[in-house]
Amino acid sequence: MRRRSFLRMTGATTACAAVPGSLQAADTPPLPDAQHRPLPELGSHWETFAKLSGRCRPELSFLRPEFDDPISWSKQARGVVETDLHYDPPVCDPEPELIERADAGTYIRERLMISTTPDIRIPVYVLVPKTIRRPAPGIIVLHDHGGFYFWGKEKVVHVPPEHPELVAFKQRAYDGRSIADELARRGYVVLAADMLHWGERGLYLHHDPPRIRDRSPAVTSADIRQFNARSWAHEELIGRTALVCGVTWSGIIVRDDMRLADYLMSRQEVDADRVGCVGLSVGAVRAIFLGALHHAVRASVAVCWMAEYQPMARGHVRNGIGFTKIVPGLYGKLDWPDLAGLHWPGALMTVNGRQDQLYPFEASQAAVAKINRIFQKMGDAERYAGVFFDGPHEFNHSMQRHAFRWLDRRLEVSP
Repeated sequence: MRRRSFLRMTGATTACAAVPGSLQAADTPPLPDAQHRPLPELGSHWETFAKLSGRCRPELSFLRPEFDDPISWSKQARGVVETDLHYDPPVCDPEPELIERADAGTYIRERLMISTTPDIRIPVYVLVPKTIRRPAPGIIVLHDHGGFYFWGKEKVVHVPPEHPELVAFKQRAYDGRSIADELARRGYVVLAADMLHWGERGLYLHHDPPRIRDRSPAVTSADIRQFNARSWAHEELIGRTALVCGVTWSGIIVRDDMRLADYLMSRQEVDADRVGCVGLSVGAVRAIFLGALHHAVRASVAVCWMAEYQPMARGHVRNGIGFTKIVPGLYGKLDWPDLAGLHWPGALMTVNGRQDQLYPFEASQAAVAKINRIFQKMGDAERYAGVFFDGPHEFNHSMQRHAFRWLDRRLEVSP
């Protein structure tokens, strides 16, 4: 499909399977069997890359015989990840600025601006339950990609009045629920923020009318769809520009999320020894990185993004592995399930849909099996739970209930 045709299509729907990290449309064709896989997108180039992919054996996987001490391995592997992110901004005071406080019934919703670096200030929501025994557990809710850029944190936080397009997106992605609010009702202090290129941190141009720049209730469905199509079209440029500036887009995302966790831990309502994270799709990618790199994240739930990367090279890169996920040079050293092993001594749950078409099902099966072996070798098999649901790329009510109960046990919550 040509880019121009694709952009016309994304202008008509915001839940298109062809957007990197997007939710699959209801009319997506069924998952092909092994005899009817799509032809390689690279055409004649695939012969070269097939050989490279076949020789890719992650040299730092904990399953290799030379590694037997999880502490020393974790230190070495984390160092590799942090180096390959090519982004290590100076630590700074978050300087939180309260913009608004609203009574949301059982909890208070705060809107703040905080600094994650000396150069970047980020809009966040913090939900504080009214009746909690302080200090309470804290959780970072990491929003998805979805090919839906007009909102970020509002995908997981209910901020009335909600636009019909946002309501419809939440129905497709989260079974109509605002998962940050659901977690606040369970007794968590919840933080949600916009990722770079989404919501208030989205791509705004000088000719955008005020209703777009202000994200006002006056925006139309056509406005939102055009904004989403434009944002998708600019992803490659953002990734390339980051590389030209000597950093990676994935590095910016990961470091922002780590500083957000630092801020959440610093709040007086939060027990810094009981902090977790949860995310869908690219939110799952963020959860894997955050749990792997932040020492204080005790429990992580990654929904619909756990698969070995090499099986994706043949036909799932364009629609699956965008610049928000690319860490140059990393995946020859540590595959995605190897990063999951870095959650030790914390705990990790991965949730995959058997009908998810953003990666081969066998690649997710192999990844879960590998993570099980990693945690078994570490002597802590019970710290990992690999769960499969018979559904597409989504975080539905049943999946949420299962994940939230697991988080409750790991973070000692009694809702």
